[in-house]
Amino acid sequence: MQLATKVVRLDLNYSSEQSHYYRKTTCYLAPFRDESAEHFARRMLAYLSLFELSPEIARQDGRGKSPDLFVEDQYSQLQLWCAVDALDEKLVQRASHQAKHVLLMLDEQDYRKTKGAYRQHFPNLSCTVLAHELLLAFCDMLKGHMHLDVWREGELLLITDGQHSLELQFPPELLH
Repeated sequence: MQLATKVVRLDLNYSSEQSHYYRKTTCYLAPFRDESAEHFARRMLAYLSLFELSPEIARQDGRGKSPDLFVEDQYSQLQLWCAVDALDEKLVQRASHQAKHVLLMLDEQDYRKTKGAYRQHFPNLSCTVLAHELLLAFCDMLKGHMHLDVWREGELLLITDGQHSLELQFPPELLH
């Protein structure tokens, strides 16, 4: 399914009582050319999951050669490389050498193929799965102008747009 919009305006209320991080912001997110709604939803869920780290979203599709989202330190060194597609071993190696931590946020099928394949060679690699039902539920929230409330409680992310709501499990160690 393709998106019917070129830019998504996101009005976001983010709260984390545990870290005392509260933020209300508006940002503009652009789907890649010919990007499916499910792929864009994975990128947005990755953005929301990593929000406390102030991630940057890639402006163009790097096809695995560059991250979908990334976090840099004050010296422009990559602290986190996040991809929402499975990467071959060569690209995982490249990401692993360029960033302190590599995160793959994959759909269930890619997760089953990848979950143990690279772990022994790349200790800075983490994989997490985004269930297909969760992606479909989030796709129902996608609009040209979105209003989302997000609450983080430990490793649980609660997301609502006022009509729909969903829960996302996420490893809390990435936020430290």
